[in-house]
Amino acid sequence: MLISTASLTPLLCLVYLLSLQTGAVWEGSECLRIVVSADIVQRDSPLAATCTITNSSCGVGSITHASQILWQLDKVTIPRTQYTTLNRTVSQVNIPAFSQTVGVLSCVIQQGLGMPVRNGVRIRTGFPPDKPVNLTCITSWKTGPSMTCSWNPGRDPLIPTNYTLRIIRNLGKCHNQKVNAERRECLSQDSRSCTVPRDKLRLYSTGDISVFAENVLGWVESDILCIDAMDVVKMERPVILQVLGDPSNSHCLIIHWSLDISSPIECEFQYRKHHRTIWTPMFAIINKMHREQRLCPLSAGTVYHVRLRCILRGKRGFWSDWSLEQAGRTSEHPLTGIPDVWWHIEDSAQEKKMHIRLFWKELKDSKVNGRISGYRVTYRPENEANHPEITLCNTTSLSCRISIPKGNGNIHIRAYSRAGESPPTQLMVKTLYQTDMKLPPASVNVTSITEHSLQVNWISPRDAVTGYVVEWCEISGGGSGETSWKKLAADVTSCVLQENIEPMKRYSISIYPLLPNGVACPVSTEAYSKQGAPLIGPKVSGNRVWKSQVEVIWEEIPINKCQGFIRNYTIFYREKTGPAQHIVTNVSERRYTLTGLLAATDYMVQVMATTDAGGTNGSVLTLTTKKYDDGNTLAILKWLSPLLLSLPSSLLLMYFLRRRMINGHLWSKIPNPANSTLASWSPGNLLQDWYRSEGTPDSIVSSFTFLKDDMRQNSDFAVKSNQLIDDAKAVCVNSNSKSPSSGEALQLLSEGHTSGVYTTYHNLSGLDQYATVLHSKDQKVASALFLRSDCCQTLLHELTPNAKPHENCWFTVSAATDGELAQDVSLSDILGGEEEIWKTFPLLWGLVSEHKCD
Repeated sequence: MLISTASLTPLLCLVYLLSLQTGAVWEGSECLRIVVSADIVQRDSPLAATCTITNSSCGVGSITHASQILWQLDKVTIPRTQYTTLNRTVSQVNIPAFSQTVGVLSCVIQQGLGMPVRNGVRIRTGFPPDKPVNLTCITSWKTGPSMTCSWNPGRDPLIPTNYTLRIIRNLGKCHNQKVNAERRECLSQDSRSCTVPRDKLRLYSTGDISVFAENVLGWVESDILCIDAMDVVKMERPVILQVLGDPSNSHCLIIHWSLDISSPIECEFQYRKHHRTIWTPMFAIINKMHREQRLCPLSAGTVYHVRLRCILRGKRGFWSDWSLEQAGRTSEHPLTGIPDVWWHIEDSAQEKKMHIRLFWKELKDSKVNGRISGYRVTYRPENEANHPEITLCNTTSLSCRISIPKGNGNIHIRAYSRAGESPPTQLMVKTLYQTDMKLPPASVNVTSITEHSLQVNWISPRDAVTGYVVEWCEISGGGSGETSWKKLAADVTSCVLQENIEPMKRYSISIYPLLPNGVACPVSTEAYSKQGAPLIGPKVSGNRVWKSQVEVIWEEIPINKCQGFIRNYTIFYREKTGPAQHIVTNVSERRYTLTGLLAATDYMVQVMATTDAGGTNGSVLTLTTKKYDDGNTLAILKWLSPLLLSLPSSLLLMYFLRRRMINGHLWSKIPNPANSTLASWSPGNLLQDWYRSEGTPDSIVSSFTFLKDDMRQNSDFAVKSNQLIDDAKAVCVNSNSKSPSSGEALQLLSEGHTSGVYTTYHNLSGLDQYATVLHSKDQKVASALFLRSDCCQTLLHELTPNAKPHENCWFTVSAATDGELAQDVSLSDILGGEEEIWKTFPLLWGLVSEHKCD
């Protein structure tokens, strides 16, 4: 049966993929055959392969020559320079160094637009095994002993490699094997170790043990280890059951433990005190199955942690793992040490009492013999041996304040526990006072060792001393902190302070020499274990400002913010746009006067505090210098003061000399209406008085026109004598229109109007207050002439207290002709019920009142 090439293509592809996975040669329709020396080669070694054309009529075309073959490695074409055409059907490729871990080498023939013909093989690279080293074997002693051997295989070969543990029994001598010696093998599962079970293990018999490593690229064997399985025994971890204090001996612990082995063994016990890290070893040989061990000597009443490990006697094999730790406490014993005591005498206002602050140290562990329950302070007067001790203080702390009578007596300080009290520390009251003796002032020197330690050195005084007390405490802004102290022997003149020492904290250190009859005056100094820059800078303020000088003051930095000794202050100042200048001042000064400044100029001032570790800037102060100094202003005031003092007297003199003129300008004289000629005027003899007068007046009052307020009524209102006014020819000016001026009124009269001109009345400054009617004596009166008064003085609101001759009972006006008497005009016609308005005119209202009386 014939099968077309197109139908074979999917099948050939499937066969090709399978060949790549298995590494077998693929013969695509028996077209190409590829041959390599091995499908696993050593890394970076040369590789040669050949490709043979087995069928020239494969695919859609024909394969005519081997030069058409292309070589590819992982589908990347290999350069043709590495090709060699052996004949027309065989092509060879040479790869100088094959470095891929896994690679696919293929030979391909392109067929135009058709499917290429391809054949390939999968090649792996690796290394031959390295020689195993560090071969060790351990026999685990359990219910069923077994031996486990481990080794270091070295470099990873990258290809499958077998590691086999071989045990060959010898003739009691290493490397002395029979030809057919007993052999046991163990195939490793992880290439690093292998465990030989009990049934394949011979105890108390030597053997040669080695590791054999092998793969397709080579094999190698480790060095031979000649051992007996019992020589490499490692026992199980012991178990501590209980740790108890020995009731018969307060310095021992009894340890109960277990380990399942009957052979003689050796064990190492280790113990340490609670909160300590250093272990103390103790070895013991165990010959019996009962596991009990006593640890001695230990401190009484102290907690210890215990652990142990074991090995076969003679130290054969390996030590077991350490057991888990267990804690136990030794039995307590009466205290043997005495407290180390220091004191401060405090000032007392009472003459018969003295106050003492006592300090003491904890007893050393070797003298405690248990747990301290507390401290007791008692007092007994001197020379009173039978007097019972008075308990002054019973506390668990390390200090106490007591009050005792001044004079001679003894103070006792004891520590106590459940097992009893310690021997007392006795202080004689008369030896507690300070004497006048002191160390030389410059005899103390302090240097920093680390951030948490200081070394103090001093010079011993010439007087005999019984010891020294070195006292130190932190200095903060709120006072001194906790006091620490150390008592030293008389021959010691230096010590290292490590308790409560922190960096960038200031400490006060004092040296107290102890004398047989008291305590010498201390010598004190201050020190830092490490200095730093101040946390804050100085706060600046301007005290006084002049034209070219400024006094600057600044606040001292609190001690807890200094972090070091302030060595100097640096003052920086500059104009807002100018360069900065600086001045360094002494540390003892906190004010400075800046000179050479410009007048009326803004300056910025800042102060930096500097320690040995650096400086920190403070706040910025902005100030302005004055334009003139205070001295210049005082000089000007000195010259101006006489003038300023003479000015008031000059003004006062001028006033007295020119007071009438000044009063006339300041306070105008107002005429009294009571002295007016109208006060003596009577309408009955108006014409007679006029004609009899020596000097004929230029004008005479012939009538009055009364103007009504335009705000009360919308209609105009005017009243005048019938003899002077012709109603038919009257000219009326409406109150809603603008009031005519005097010039407008005269113009109306000049045009032939013989009637009166009526205008509205406004009682305001600058306007006419009331109107009078005048005409000339020598002139023939054709019509009444109405003129308005130019007086700006407002009418008085009260009647004058002077005589009132003007209050006549009737009021008349002139007749139409010069020879006729004026007829009476009734005031009731004039009032018209508007009395409130008329009351604002005192003179006219007087006439109205008189008329009403009649």
